[in-house]
Amino acid sequence: MINAETIEEYVQQTQDGHAEAFIPIVSEYQRQIYIYCCRLLGSEQEAEDAVQEIFLKAYKSITKYKPSVSFNAWLYKIAYHHCLNVIHRRQLSQKLGRLWKGQIFAESAEQEYLRGTFSEPLRRALVDLTVEDRSLLILYAFHDKSYAEISEITGKTSEAVRKKITRIRIKLKDAMNKWKEEEQWETSLIQSKS
Repeated sequence: MINAETIEEYVQQTQDGHAEAFIPIVSEYQRQIYIYCCRLLGSEQEAEDAVQEIFLKAYKSITKYKPSVSFNAWLYKIAYHHCLNVIHRRQLSQKLGRLWKGQIFAESAEQEYLRGTFSEPLRRALVDLTVEDRSLLILYAFHDKSYAEISEITGKTSEAVRKKITRIRIKLKDAMNKWKEEEQWETSLIQSKS
């Protein structure tokens, strides 16, 4: 693992026109950005494509990076916005597809991923969250980002991020309890009819 100071040196070299200095940056962050994209997009293939596009965007705009924020947060900000755009395009495409083909509904790659990764109550609760809420939760819970880092990534204040994550966690817990209660009710109904 490369320390932040060394990353900043590689960034400076890349900004000075030494393209090969970007290679260790990619090596350092590729896996964690892939995992983030996979969790948010719910598709390994889309995540692989997204990672390539994110690093391409980062390379092309590296001259705009200023060390007033951490490079890690700057890169995650690119990933955050890229993934939100991918999901919004996917949702629009699905809506248009349903309009053209009637109301046939297929589970999205994101829903399939969540179904295979989390318990049923948690999966259902996560699917019910907005993309932005799910992204904040993923950054906080799975990528151990602080409120300050998430603030840099999303452009919201640290206090707003803290309040939003607190509300999301309560919303998620309530939704999980709701699904558990419904599951228990359905199970007891089935058992009483046996």
